Amino acid sequence: MSIGIPIALLALAGSNGFYKRYVTAKGVKHDCADNLKENDDILLLDVRAYNISYKDPVEGAFELPVAYFIRSYDEIPDRPIHVIASDEMEKNMAVRLLRKKGKNVISYSLTEENCGEPMLAN
Repeated sequence: MSIGIPIALLALAGSNGFYKRYVTAKGVKHDCADNLKENDDILLLDVRAYNISYKDPVEGAFELPVAYFIRSYDEIPDRPIHVIASDEMEKNMAVRLLRKKGKNVISYSLTEENCGEPMLAN
């Protein structure tokens, strides 16, 4: 058995995690959460870690960090979802996990942006 086969198997196993985190989730538009706050049909789902979201809460958002999805996804109301994430990796993970559970993710926003524009440092 050549050494190339085990290395190839390790690379293949690791590529799934890479794909879930870093390859952009398709079919989800970028939108500003502020534009959606008045729409009761859309669920604002804050997937940031609790230690981040409690410092900068999003008014009206349902908070459930990505790390808690597997055991608590059934708590997520069955409505179209707007994902609020800290970064692209967190957004990609959330979108893929939600879709896997049959949820309808329609848009996302990143908290480091101000309605599509990067936030400026003070």
